[in-house]
Amino acid sequence: MCAFIEKNYKKIRKKYLLTSPEDLLKQADVDLLPLPLDDNTGGFTMTNDRCSTIVVNSEWDSHYLGFVILHEFSHLVLHGGSSTPYYRRIGAGRFVPKIEHEANELAMKLLLDMHDKDEIKRLTKSQLIYYLGIDEDLLRYIPKFTR
Repeated sequence: MCAFIEKNYKKIRKKYLLTSPEDLLKQADVDLLPLPLDDNTGGFTMTNDRCSTIVVNSEWDSHYLGFVILHEFSHLVLHGGSSTPYYRRIGAGRFVPKIEHEANELAMKLLLDMHDKDEIKRLTKSQLIYYLGIDEDLLRYIPKFTR
């Protein structure tokens, strides 16, 4: 993990209680707006001078939306709300832009902190995908020490 992401991760841990993605948004005063989006779009962030809103796909399984929320929150923290147009399902072997990679990395660290580390260490890869509510392609963002 790069120093930039690690520094921001430590700031978040110090400032907020990491219990769930939705609670984190409440603590950070970021609005959450579920809306029906196309099948491949998980969410995006809208920001202006006064507030930020994370829009998530209300048609997606709520279990998976936790990662989407944290991914978009990571854009707010790391990139001031800038991102590629929206969070989409990651395709194997596809190029992931740097800011998307950074948001995925920070989101995964936050997601892992919201779960029992001992439980995570006992799970197989298949179980971990379900337990965390992520796609298999996101396993690459899980630090090796947790598996």
